[in-house]
Amino acid sequence: MKQLQTFLLILLVGITFGCALKGQVFSVDSNHQELLKNGYQQKVDNFLVIFDGSSSMWDMNDGDTKFNQAKNILLGMNQGIRDLTLNGGLHIIGDTTTTKGTLENDSLIYGMTDYNSAAFAKAVNTLEINGLTPISIPLVKSIKTLEESSGKTAVIVISDGLQVSADKTSPADAAAQLKAVYGDRICIYTILIGNATEGQNTMAAVAKAGECGFATTGNAVANTAGMNDFIEKVFFEKVAPPVSFNLHVKFDFDKDTIRPDAQDNLDEVGSFLATHTQITVTLEGHTCSMGSDKYNQNLSQRRAESVKRYLSQKFSIESSRLTATGYGESRPMASNDTEEGRKQNRRVMATITNDRK
Repeated sequence: MKQLQTFLLILLVGITFGCALKGQVFSVDSNHQELLKNGYQQKVDNFLVIFDGSSSMWDMNDGDTKFNQAKNILLGMNQGIRDLTLNGGLHIIGDTTTTKGTLENDSLIYGMTDYNSAAFAKAVNTLEINGLTPISIPLVKSIKTLEESSGKTAVIVISDGLQVSADKTSPADAAAQLKAVYGDRICIYTILIGNATEGQNTMAAVAKAGECGFATTGNAVANTAGMNDFIEKVFFEKVAPPVSFNLHVKFDFDKDTIRPDAQDNLDEVGSFLATHTQITVTLEGHTCSMGSDKYNQNLSQRRAESVKRYLSQKFSIESSRLTATGYGESRPMASNDTEEGRKQNRRVMATITNDRK
């Protein structure tokens, strides 16, 4: 009898220990500072997670319940973004410890509010499994959830994709409705838990409806490297360095009049700006070193203003997109010791200062 009790105790400990291992959250060390050093910037202002805690998430997948896998992925993401400044929200399908036993099967249990990693984790840890999977319902409800938000939003759906609901709207159609309201301000990302073909198709369709997001799987993000890659793609973007180019707008000595031989190059730039209305430009005026600093400063400003006026008038470019700045003789591109060098320095340059979203 004692041997049997000992065996059962060992078995119980083994099962408990095994479940504890399955329930552990993988560690995610933020690499945000490294991204920022390498020319990245944060691209979203808000995130909203739609988490599936419906009854199908009880099913086993790779030795653990889909619910535990999904929850640990969400906690891992929370760990990875903990130092970002965001507005956050968590909409769940299923129960929490406070809603258990009620008929409420989907609800916004966190946010939209200033994101706090500890408070978000506390909300995640209240999740319990119950009910059907109305993926389409929280997607449509997100239209109202996000109405007070400003800037760009990442909607992240974590689910097995098995839609079971009386709602006749398909998840893809619901995602399309959300996209139609917010347009370029919103991207939808899906994380598939499990490997059901139906679920895979549903999650891919939801991500596609969001146009600028993508679909991935729990297996792909359930580790530090995978989650950091996910966070990088969802929350950050590579910033293109400012583009500086010589307009070849050269000026005669002590003049701010655009010469005829510069007009072809200016017309090329003007046509480009007229068709790329998202671009703003700083026009930088320069002089050679002949004359006083004060005089050359004023002359360089007049040259920049002359180019701005030409582009604005001929190509109907909004004045607000063109900034004229004079630098006097302070930024020579060639030696002022020769006449040829001084000719090179009497110029206007252009720098793309912004790609307006």
